Amino acid sequence: MRIPLFESVLDFGGKTWWAPFITSKICGFVAKGERVLDIGAGGGWIGKRLHDSRGAKVTLLDVADMNRTNLPLKVYDGKHMPFPDSSFDNCLLLFVLHHCKDPLQVLAEATRVSAKRLIIFEDTFRNPFEKFLCGLNDWISNSPFFLANPFAMNMPFHYRSVPAWEDVFLKFSLKVTFKKETQHFITRHVLFILEKQA
Repeated sequence: MRIPLFESVLDFGGKTWWAPFITSKICGFVAKGERVLDIGAGGGWIGKRLHDSRGAKVTLLDVADMNRTNLPLKVYDGKHMPFPDSSFDNCLLLFVLHHCKDPLQVLAEATRVSAKRLIIFEDTFRNPFEKFLCGLNDWISNSPFFLANPFAMNMPFHYRSVPAWEDVFLKFSLKVTFKKETQHFITRHVLFILEKQA
């Protein structure tokens, strides 16, 4: 069940703050007209902004329909992405992997359907206290989407440190071509640009 007042607030915030903020960090890695799969797209605001600003051919993918745009959405089982190998130039995983029951399965599928690169933004930590802050921030920031059912959002809190993520990428033959860690309110974010190796 969607609550109209909160729908309006979320849509406004997603379009006017969240999407511009994240898109400004990643748009330089998406060439004009490229095929983009936004995995765990949520409201679809970031994909929509990439479509409008870069002419990207964006497809949204998520385990539930939370799409608030006119972009095409595929709902899937969270395991097997319904696309052939190398269907997209870029796959976006923007604050998604820590929500997945099996993040490595999702990463494997994203690697399979990507022809060029993966763009990953994640919450990260350097110590146990920062890991706790990741979970606290995640719960607070996602709860407005699920006021009617506060426990509907999958929250396994699968956060990793930057070195741990780099170990994972190595196992998937993904080369880190760009990495940037930033402080964001009470948490730390890391942006990885990963190129597929031949």
